Amino acid sequence: MTETTQLEAKVLLLEHEPEQYRRLSDFCTQVGLVALPRSAGDALATLSQHKDLGGVLLAENLPCDGPDGLSLARAIHRLRPELPIFLRRTSERALTSEEQATLRHEWKSGEMEPLREAVERAIFSLRYPTSLVNGIVQLTCSALSSMFPNAQVMAESPYVVHDRIIHGEVSTLIAIESTWCRGYMMLQTEESALRQGLLQGFGYEGVGGDLNFRELNNMLGETTNLIWGAFKNRYIPPKAFANQQTQVPIVINHEHKYISFGSQDPQLCIRYQLSDPKRPGLPPLMIVQRFIFNLHWSPEEFAEFDAAPPDVAATGELELF
Repeated sequence: MTETTQLEAKVLLLEHEPEQYRRLSDFCTQVGLVALPRSAGDALATLSQHKDLGGVLLAENLPCDGPDGLSLARAIHRLRPELPIFLRRTSERALTSEEQATLRHEWKSGEMEPLREAVERAIFSLRYPTSLVNGIVQLTCSALSSMFPNAQVMAESPYVVHDRIIHGEVSTLIAIESTWCRGYMMLQTEESALRQGLLQGFGYEGVGGDLNFRELNNMLGETTNLIWGAFKNRYIPPKAFANQQTQVPIVINHEHKYISFGSQDPQLCIRYQLSDPKRPGLPPLMIVQRFIFNLHWSPEEFAEFDAAPPDVAATGELELF
């Protein structure tokens, strides 16, 4: 078994009792959850602001519009059914089948160990090798610095997400296939921020001006291709193939900026900030990277590959979309 890194995940914390809030805050710190404390009135607005959540912690007796917190749980589930909801029970009443369908786990105050196990199963069901995560960050930062040579590139701490909401308007998707994984890599960004970054001179000299959306698409596409080439040279052996050749439909809903890969597994997410070192006060360009290993994932096989990576000679070829 290879060494895996403990990645964090953001969770919406909806708890109003001071003692329970303190316990849950400590619990989140211990298990690697970044808590976003909110009231019932702010919960749905927070879903709109955060597209990269891992789950929801909710008290049954939370004051809200409705008899109890289950009405809010149903509203959250309707909007983001991919988010696991963990309900702290405060009553003995039996839940209806509809209420049970909205929940991933229910627990009573003080039962922290069952909650910990449920969080491990639901939010952290995939573990990512430390060397792989560090390598992805390094090669992506190098590729971004090559494509945007005048920008300062900084990677935020990697984390896992269960949300399926796309960040921004411009996205790229490229398949990844090796002996130890099969899935996809995505880059996502806001069109206006990408255009502004190029106007600020992040790219090569002469890349800027009145860029239309096709040119911006091509810019992000070339960036994706460069990252993919570096990933392939480092992590995919020659004539690599996956043992499982199954496919699942990818569902994209443009109106709701939603994409599904047919899997409830968490996705590896890394956010990169590109800023102007000469003008630190300007908002950075944010590029969000996601890895979705929905078709095959074996960290044990990666450990074997990582222990003795094959020698791969650079061909100088450029793969195009």
